[in-house]
Amino acid sequence: MAKGNDGNYFQHSVEVAVALHLIKLSAQGVLHVALTHGMAPFEPCDTPSNGQSKRRLHEALGDAQKPPRSGESQIVSAYRRTKAKLEHYPNTGELLAEMAGRDRLSGGITERDGEKHEKLVETWSGSGVMPVKSSWRSEVGHGGLLSCPAALRAPWLFAADPMTFREDGYADDDKLYQEDISRLSAALKGFVASGEPGAALLFVYAVRPKVRPQFWTFADSLSDNSGIPAVSCWMPHQGGNRNLAAVLCSGFVLPERWLPDGIHAGR
Repeated sequence: MAKGNDGNYFQHSVEVAVALHLIKLSAQGVLHVALTHGMAPFEPCDTPSNGQSKRRLHEALGDAQKPPRSGESQIVSAYRRTKAKLEHYPNTGELLAEMAGRDRLSGGITERDGEKHEKLVETWSGSGVMPVKSSWRSEVGHGGLLSCPAALRAPWLFAADPMTFREDGYADDDKLYQEDISRLSAALKGFVASGEPGAALLFVYAVRPKVRPQFWTFADSLSDNSGIPAVSCWMPHQGGNRNLAAVLCSGFVLPERWLPDGIHAGR
């Protein structure tokens, strides 16, 4: 869902930065994507509650309404090309399609909402990207839409943006749980085995201070299990809560100053 706060900016600016770097590693400029939470191609943003961080998103959307400037951020360029605004906010797929070219993308998108799935199918018709009405957990296993295809010949991007992290309990819902570690590890090992460079991006939002160490332990375990080095970044959400991201890079290293404006390195 488009929340209208800096969580949208956080996720999409990181995804665009990493994706564009991966595309440069391909002689054909192609990218294989596995997107776990589709969202409709465009959605109106919710109104953030009082205290939620939203300045970076609103500034970037405002800059996107102006003519291009030399040295502007990649996410501002992506917002401009998708005609993004709070009433018409793009999902990851649309941002990547505009920046890379829809015909240069392959892969899959999962979305459980029927109406949103229908819009995704219409948008991606005739392309190499297939949306499916399913839980991401059903599609990361062997042969699933979000698993590594046989004979992959392109850089890859696996992106997951569950609402938040829970160490205890489990449900096939919009959260990430400790119990998901084995299925994610197996899925990423498949991509690593392809020998192609790629990245797995894991975003969680509004994480309370006492839960943050639990998520980072989860990310470290995923990194160890899959054999992919990880870097960490974060952004304020509300009060002492933070939006967090683990960025696992296989077969390549991001530039030293790759982080978008306003996003903090580390934990």
